[in-house]
Order: sequence, then structure tokens, then C-alpha cells
Amino acid sequence: MSLSAYVTIIRPANAVISGITAIIAYLIASGTNIFSALALFVIVTVICGAGNVLNDYFDRDIDAINRPDRPIPSGALSPRNAAVWAGVLFAVGILVSFATNFWCLAIAVVNTILLIAYAAKLKKMPLLGNLSVAYLSGSIFLFGGVLVGPESFIVTLPLFAITFFGTLAREILKAAEDIEGDAAGGARTLPMILGVQKSGYVSVILIACAICASVVPYSRWGALYLAAIAVIDLFILYAAAKSVRCKTPAELIAARSTSLIKYGMFAALFLFLVMELWYGIISPLF
Repeated sequence: MSLSAYVTIIRPANAVISGITAIIAYLIASGTNIFSALALFVIVTVICGAGNVLNDYFDRDIDAINRPDRPIPSGALSPRNAAVWAGVLFAVGILVSFATNFWCLAIAVVNTILLIAYAAKLKKMPLLGNLSVAYLSGSIFLFGGVLVGPESFIVTLPLFAITFFGTLAREILKAAEDIEGDAAGGARTLPMILGVQKSGYVSVILIACAICASVVPYSRWGALYLAAIAVIDLFILYAAAKSVRCKTPAELIAARSTSLIKYGMFAALFLFLVMELWYGIISPLF
């Protein structure tokens, strides 16, 4: 049992990226208070990390098949210590949210409850688990919006929609890749019902919905944004379309659709940051 296991199990890169995303959302919502931004970063990062820990706790039997290198199945961290660590992180996130406002606190509490329900039960239920992850990913933008105020919250809704549909598509494909391990763990996921190829078709439809939502920020950022997001949209659509040709989990893994969609979503997030920095901060100075 080592200190590094406590860091590894929170998936630090994933958690920190979530915190940075929340700050980007705060900037897009016209937030300017650096202390509020830092508090938001801590809240989102630790709650995301806690969810990752709890997910590993409940998935330890499945991970023994799919990911034996993870801290719990490898023996680097005991299940009990992992559960305590998750509780500590959740508590820190909620306590820090008391320093923000009611709506941030409300989202922090709701997301904590949903993360616990997801790890314990919802993940093994068809579609509900995927919907939970999609909402949780999109809600990072809502955090940034509500911290600034109700009017600013509206600005972040299109970004929530883009993230929700894109994440839902990717989660369904990830579940299709993990059919064997999930079945061994007693899960009943949507790809088990639909099959790998039909899951690919569903992902394409969801990506199309995300693309429709991605057009909305044009009114805020103009033609340059529209041209850049069009390239990213086409890349993500191509990644999802590759999954339609796959009939087995092995073929889907080889197609790398989930990885390509993730890269495309990171590119979109970077574009949001660049557009807001230019039009919201740099351009007004000239």
C-alpha cells in the first residue's frame, strides 16, 4: 500500500482537466473573481476524483478482468481505504462549495449523490449509467455558469448540451468495448442488448445532436469559431462512423473510436478556451 496509489486511483489527469474545464466555463460565463475560480477548480477536481475512487471500489471485480493494473485489484490499495478516501474527497468538495453560492452547493450535492448511485447501481443498468456520466460531464459547464449568476448560466447551456451528447456517444461505445468484462461482473449495459454495431449507429446519432448544439455559440464567437468547430465536428463524426463497421468488441477497440472522440472533445474544449480568451478578454483591449 503506497501513497502513489491514493493519487493514481483518483485519475489525476482526468480530475484536473475537469477542474480546468470548470474554470473555462466560469470565464465563458464572464466570471472575473480569481478566488471563486480557484474554489470552483477545487470543488470539481476533488468531487470528480472521489467519483473515480468510488467507481474503482465498486468495480474491483470487473477491473480484476479488464484492468488488473488498477490500484485495488493490484493490491496497492485496500477496498476499505479506497472507500474512506472517496468519502474524504466528497466531503472536501461539498465543504468548499459552501464558500460559493447556493446553486453551486446544490450541484455539488446532487452530483455527489449521483456519483455514488452510479458507482453502486446505475452503472450496471442499461442507458441509465451512460446518461449519468453524460450529465456529470456536462454539469461541469453548469458549475461555471451558476457561480456567476442565472443569466450567465444560460450562456453555458449549449456547452452542456455539446458535452452531454458527445460523452453519451463515447460512453456507449466504451461499454460496447467492455462487454465481456461487464458481463462477468453482472452488469447489463445497453450494448449487451443492442450489440456492438447498433451501438455504433446510436453513437453516430448522438454525435449528430452534439454537432447541432455546437453551432449555437456562433452567435457569441462568430465565423472563426464556426469554421474551427466544423473541422472538429467532422473529425468526431468520422470517429463515431468508424464504429458502425465494427461487429465485435475487439474490432471496436481496434477502430479506436472512443479515443478519437475523446481527442476531438479535447480539441473542442481548447477551442472554447481560445475563443473566450480572444473575444472576451484580449480583443476588448484593442
